[in-house]
Amino acid sequence: MKMRKLFAGLAAAATLLGGLAISATTANAANGDAVTDNATFTFTAETAEQLTGRSVTAYKIGEYVQYGTGDNAAYAVQTVAGNAEAVKTALEAAGQTDVTADYLANALAAGFLDKSGTRAWTDGTTRKFANNLAVATLTGGEPVTLSDAAPVDGGTGDGAYSATVDLPAGIYLFVDNTAATGEITKAVPMVVASGTVTNGAITSPTAGATVNFKNSKNTDKTKIADKNSVSVGDTIEYTLTGKVANPAPASFEFTDRPGTGLTVAANIAFTVTADGTAVPADDYTVTGLDSELVGDGTKTFAVSIKADKLADYAGKTIVVKYSATVNSAAANQDQVVNELQGNDGTYKQTTVSLFEFSIHKTDAAGNALEGAGFTLYNEDGTAAIQRDGKDYVLSTDANGDLTFSGLAAGTYTVKETSVPTGYLQNKPEFKVTIAENGGVTLAQGDVWGLVTLNDKTFTVKNVKSITQLPLTGAAGTALFAVVALLLAGAGVTVFTKSRGTKRALNA
Repeated sequence: MKMRKLFAGLAAAATLLGGLAISATTANAANGDAVTDNATFTFTAETAEQLTGRSVTAYKIGEYVQYGTGDNAAYAVQTVAGNAEAVKTALEAAGQTDVTADYLANALAAGFLDKSGTRAWTDGTTRKFANNLAVATLTGGEPVTLSDAAPVDGGTGDGAYSATVDLPAGIYLFVDNTAATGEITKAVPMVVASGTVTNGAITSPTAGATVNFKNSKNTDKTKIADKNSVSVGDTIEYTLTGKVANPAPASFEFTDRPGTGLTVAANIAFTVTADGTAVPADDYTVTGLDSELVGDGTKTFAVSIKADKLADYAGKTIVVKYSATVNSAAANQDQVVNELQGNDGTYKQTTVSLFEFSIHKTDAAGNALEGAGFTLYNEDGTAAIQRDGKDYVLSTDANGDLTFSGLAAGTYTVKETSVPTGYLQNKPEFKVTIAENGGVTLAQGDVWGLVTLNDKTFTVKNVKSITQLPLTGAAGTALFAVVALLLAGAGVTVFTKSRGTKRALNA
């Protein structure tokens, strides 16, 4: 707890302040006058949001009493009478023994109240004192309104922004009554004192005090997928990342909402780590996956750090990994969507793409052909792509069309496996490449030159005779090779018959 120079000086000057506080404020309080002039209390934070719209109550627990005037003025600490019993009880709960009046002055003189200037402000006697005081019954609580948050010149981290309030000089308990949200945590109770100490004596009781407001802006959670594109049947590993606020918030969870085309199994394994170290299964819960979750954009599940374990993970980065399967409902979608609830309550999308390409089947004259069957294979054509446990086989409709959809980026081999009746059985085979942006190219055409590409549609021809085959390029070469073989065969036949005739003439 940041107690500023005052508490440090009070602890260091125990003898002087102890005698002054005890004798002057208890036996002779009537001889001193309470300091009523205002002091400025400045609260700092990392972001303006942490200081904006806060509902704060200030409870005065200690006041400064002045003895003498001018150069002879001296000041002592005196517990505010209406809150004396609460201060006594809180000091005892914090661990101080032999608590005697004046309770606050004696605690300061004894050096019992320490200070902690670093997050998570969970340790030390002053933190215990403040926490216990905050649940006590206090009097004189005054609602205060902080000034508008403003950037601090040169300020960084928890000192980047500040807001102020002016109150009569003294020692206060500030309580943040603002309910925690997903974005901003509730501040822990703060004991703050105005004034300074010089050479072991309180000097300038109205000097301002600066303290961190001791709440946190939660870092928004993120989600990434391990793939940019997928095919139906693939799995996607999602990684969820979030940082637990420090001090720990009231709750911390990832709420996930899988969209149509995603299935999360009931027995799916989750990997949960905190700053790279595995989180024991007893420290977190998974809800919403009692049975298989077939995504529809409304169903959710959550992974939560248990409330009684949150303090152990304050300030740590939590990473959750799990896998979802792309189901057949994604076949005709251009993406699968998975959403993660942000700190502001809205859902942010993580998308993974699916692609497609089409085939238009015609005869040599360009007339549509129905009933031509095509099978989709892996790149080298050795294994058929599977769809719902079967080879991915489609047939052209009455318009000669079919579409292979729900595909990841990559290269595929397409084989015509069923030729319409009456057409040559020279079944075209070609390779298709789908780029990461969804663009489609003809990676390798068929040997007969029967395949052409327009945008994402491949026109594939069937012919009834070799005379309808293209006569240029690879197709022409193949055709002339066939003709050469036929001519060679005919030559052998003529030669054989010629030899037979010659023998007959010479017989």
